Amino acid sequence: MRQFITIALLSALPTLSFAHTASPFLLPEVFDSKSDSVSFQSSITVEKFFVPSRNFKTSYQVTNPNGKTESINAAAELKKFNIAEFNLNDDGTYRIRTKEATGNPTKYALVDGHWLRVRPPRPANAAPMQQPPANAEQKAPANQPPRFVAEDQVPANAKTVQTTNIYIAESFVTKGKPSPIPNVENKGFEFKFLTHPNELFTGESLKAQVLMNGKAVPNLEVDVFKGASSYQPNAKRDQPPVKTNAKGEVEVKFNEAGIYLITTAYPEASPDSTKQPAAQTYTYSVTVEVTE
Repeated sequence: MRQFITIALLSALPTLSFAHTASPFLLPEVFDSKSDSVSFQSSITVEKFFVPSRNFKTSYQVTNPNGKTESINAAAELKKFNIAEFNLNDDGTYRIRTKEATGNPTKYALVDGHWLRVRPPRPANAAPMQQPPANAEQKAPANQPPRFVAEDQVPANAKTVQTTNIYIAESFVTKGKPSPIPNVENKGFEFKFLTHPNELFTGESLKAQVLMNGKAVPNLEVDVFKGASSYQPNAKRDQPPVKTNAKGEVEVKFNEAGIYLITTAYPEASPDSTKQPAAQTYTYSVTVEVTE
């Protein structure tokens, strides 16, 4: 039996952790529908548990079972999330995907051989930064370079670059019997699904190939999170992460029924600050339902 969880319920999930990087998500009200329309929400989640943290500007592309794609806009744009809806005119599987969604550009400056993230200068009337206790360590480890630099402290001749993060969130809704999903375009960052995302059952797996401009992305970490209601405060949400193999293939196994967020970032953040940041980065997620 399909598990029906409403947008309102998932929006009320508890805020439990801020340990994870922000990720976009797209969440239908149902994944298996018998009605003639379906609504969904999109947002950025910090907790990775479908808790909307902040909104991001996007429109959507809906591809119907016949392969025709239409663009739709949000019916309501709120501070923390968007709500949209579309018609299910035909039986089969529909793909919902964000369109042309980008985060705020991030500026980096090359200072003393390290690429540092540029922060706005601290306002003159801002409260002074709290000093550490007298018995605390006063200095960072000698081998740990700074990660940030204030904009007014960037040397005049320093080389700078700007990174733009592209948000990609997608999900699938089926009316009646599942039908084939759209093929990848071999353009940009994509998941090529090797198993149908609307035919996932407990004890089985979602298999996909991760591609960048049509080429396999090996050894990329993919995070998995399980949704839970506010009546399950002790539910285990973090699932074991998985990695793509040499062919860019990834397998996510499901031991329990529920709604899952599968997310990753490309390229992965590098701890080596001497390497120039990429001009374009991607944060991707797909939301799926697993049934008994």
